[in-house]
Amino acid sequence: MKLLPFRIALPLLLVVLLTGCSKPESPAEGTDPEAAKQALVCHVGGTMRPVMQELARRYETETGRKVEINSAGSGELLAHIEGHERGDLYVCHDPFLDILMDRELGIDGWTVAEITPVIAVAKGNPKNIRDLKDLTRKDVELFLTDYKLSSLGRMLSTIFGKAGIDLAQLNEDKVIHTHRSGSHAANVVVMNNADATVVWNAVVALRKKDLDAVQITPYLPVPYVDSVTSATKKSYILTPMRVTVATLNCATDPEGATAFAKYLVSTKTADVFRKFGFTMDNDIIRKEYEGGKTLPGTKPRSARAAK
Repeated sequence: MKLLPFRIALPLLLVVLLTGCSKPESPAEGTDPEAAKQALVCHVGGTMRPVMQELARRYETETGRKVEINSAGSGELLAHIEGHERGDLYVCHDPFLDILMDRELGIDGWTVAEITPVIAVAKGNPKNIRDLKDLTRKDVELFLTDYKLSSLGRMLSTIFGKAGIDLAQLNEDKVIHTHRSGSHAANVVVMNNADATVVWNAVVALRKKDLDAVQITPYLPVPYVDSVTSATKKSYILTPMRVTVATLNCATDPEGATAFAKYLVSTKTADVFRKFGFTMDNDIIRKEYEGGKTLPGTKPRSARAAK
């Protein structure tokens, strides 16, 4: 990773401090202590945190059951679940549902939505960026997610390659700063410290007052054809990338965890995911695992550990 110049580093440090890993939300003042003890603990990957906070709020309003959101990177949360055996549910993106089940940490799992890579540019697209090839222009300052530490970053070489761009050579031709967080990368563009980045559509949707999305559909990896090597050194098919929810073996309230999971995959939540920028096809919500095992006849839409 290349070091940022001082003019960029200071404001970015502030963003990191403001958007870092969140802790479980404390019960509101006046909350009944017994009710607080019954709160479900839901581990949520960073990209999914805003929509899950909204859905947890709605669920509590409808049922009276509180849900605590513990948010960090999907991979970090998986390590936390394995190491501490605490939590009722896990909301993540590919490939972590499959890894969770491979390690016998989960019970039931569903696909609830998808996320899709797009180019994020300043509102109004002042640099007139219409295609990935525009990112190679000398007048376009580019900021990307880390090529090894982020799931999307690992896809970038394939995505750029489909546009006829050698990403390694591009890094030699121009200075490209990186960060592991897509939210951080998007905020760099919001602050006018870069002209463009490549992030998930849901990341841009949260910043729709400041950013526009440029679609890169022709260059996305083809499901079941193109693959990307993950941090676990296995090959995964990552586009379109699933957003999944799983109930955990370590759940203190398995019935409560299942009830909230079923709420998340009900048709009533589809519009909420869509509002937050997630890709929602008509048949996208479906069960993938039951009792820790892949359901018969189920073919993963976007990712599966190579066996």
